[in-house]
Amino acid sequence: MAIHNDIPNSVIEEALSSFERDAFTTLTVVDYLEKNHNSLVEDLKGWSPRNWRSVVGKKLKVYSLETNKIKQVSPSSESPARWKKFSV
Repeated sequence: MAIHNDIPNSVIEEALSSFERDAFTTLTVVDYLEKNHNSLVEDLKGWSPRNWRSVVGKKLKVYSLETNKIKQVSPSSESPARWKKFSV
């Protein structure tokens, strides 16, 4: 089981609905998680202390593929990734 599976889709959806703009970055989601889901962040840091932010990015990619509610609008080599919300 991948570490990013520890982040429920409902938490990602909660974060996305809190953003006023349709465009956001991975770090915007990271900031939201740090402020609103600290215990989840601590769990991620426990599993991957140095790369826990990249786990959030991986979850966003998986969420994007599973739901088609967001799309990465930056090149895959760009960090942090830029995303855009889409109405389904």
